[in-house]
Amino acid sequence: MLLNLLVASLIPFFVWIIQIVMGKTGPKATYLRRRIFAYGILIVLILNVIGIINIYQEVGDSEALSRVLVRNIFYWIILFKFGLSKKPNEDKGFIYSIWQPYKAEYIADKNKISKSQKNILENNQPEFLSDETKEGWLIDQQNIWCKRFYLKNNSNADLKQYVVLQNGKILPNQDPVITKELKLTIKEAKSDWKYYLNNGWLPTDKKWE
Repeated sequence: MLLNLLVASLIPFFVWIIQIVMGKTGPKATYLRRRIFAYGILIVLILNVIGIINIYQEVGDSEALSRVLVRNIFYWIILFKFGLSKKPNEDKGFIYSIWQPYKAEYIADKNKISKSQKNILENNQPEFLSDETKEGWLIDQQNIWCKRFYLKNNSNADLKQYVVLQNGKILPNQDPVITKELKLTIKEAKSDWKYYLNNGWLPTDKKWE
């Protein structure tokens, strides 16, 4: 069984090397390798079944065949358990990639925090509202749009202290694009931060300078 896994992994491995050389290692490239691996496992399964049928035709219903059958079934159950796991986004089992086309929403952001941590953020004032060295980052559920909050103090401006809100778009294999920048009062920024958290946006790590 380990040999079967190695065989199914060979093509995705070579594809990965080619993607690194070409500089194409984004989410879509990862999805392509997962899909190739899934098809490889499917082919290995078909060949495995054919092999067992051939053994049965040659030796009939023997004890040796039963041991081979039990061992193979055990390995395939474990493999399919992982391959069909119903975790969110890119943590979902690799077998789903056989029929699911690539979509940005299938790619999870590894730096998103848990729901319990999000609840803590909702009930506490963000640090960026009072500390210029802190920033607040949010990302939407499709992992496409980001929002950056940070405090600015300017004694020469009409608004002495305000929060800058930047909207940016995450592009595969490219630098993010900042599409809009707004100046908010402290009260507006606090309200917006809580609004986005309550509407599915999640804190994430820094995406641009």
